[in-house]
Amino acid sequence: MSAPHHRCLHELVAAQAARTPRAEAVAFAGSSLTYRELDRAANRLAQRLRRLGAGPEAIIAVALERSLELPVALLAALKAGAAYLPLDPGYPRERLAFMLDESRAAVVLTAERLLPALPGAGGAPVLCLDREEPALAGEPDAAPAALAVPGNLAYVLYTSGSTGRPKGVAVPHAAIVNHMLWLARRFALGPADRVLQKTPFSFDASVWEFYAPWLAGGALVVARPGGHQDAAYLVETLRRERITILQVVPSLLRLLAEQPGLEDCRSLRLLFCGGEPLPRE
Repeated sequence: MSAPHHRCLHELVAAQAARTPRAEAVAFAGSSLTYRELDRAANRLAQRLRRLGAGPEAIIAVALERSLELPVALLAALKAGAAYLPLDPGYPRERLAFMLDESRAAVVLTAERLLPALPGAGGAPVLCLDREEPALAGEPDAAPAALAVPGNLAYVLYTSGSTGRPKGVAVPHAAIVNHMLWLARRFALGPADRVLQKTPFSFDASVWEFYAPWLAGGALVVARPGGHQDAAYLVETLRRERITILQVVPSLLRLLAEQPGLEDCRSLRLLFCGGEPLPRE
């Protein structure tokens, strides 16, 4: 087996799934997937994406809300050998149209209820995962033949565009794998960890929330859509889901500190805080 630094991100997730197939990998709103279920669901979607032309340096646009389907879709894009591009359905149509056009997305993954919020895909096939669920269930659940190498793109994130036109930042597998392995080692992430995925997936800070727990054998707990703006919901989720690792901006940390019940969130062991100045108090 090749060294972890010389493998692609999805290959490391698949290796973890082989080690702990029955462990919980993803939880959302009372439902969950084991590592085996996550791996096979992503494989089935990756098989379809491959037939639609996905491969190294191709872009799979993902326009989904937080759900069980979101992490499956991101992982499937990687397994197909392609890179993913997050499209926040709440963004203005003009921004989404610009991102789709500039990235030349090969496929768009979304849900039927979100179609009205999306611009035309410029001829790219659009897969509504909810509508395609019966057909996807019949796809092979083995991973497609590996095509991507560590130098290939893993994902593209667009900047805010506050100083002009948004710019797509392209990140290869080698870079994100290096970061994830450092994070897991530096903070001793392990199978007992449960990471709350609450950062909008169009922001770079979301990336480690998705993949760091999977590379350590832990669980990814996906917050409900809009949940990152609800302090009471977050505190209840921290307690109920026994979250061990949380990432927040200082302004949200202040709200959480003022929220009744925070003292009962005794499972929390690591708090990452960034994105804004951190007041001394």
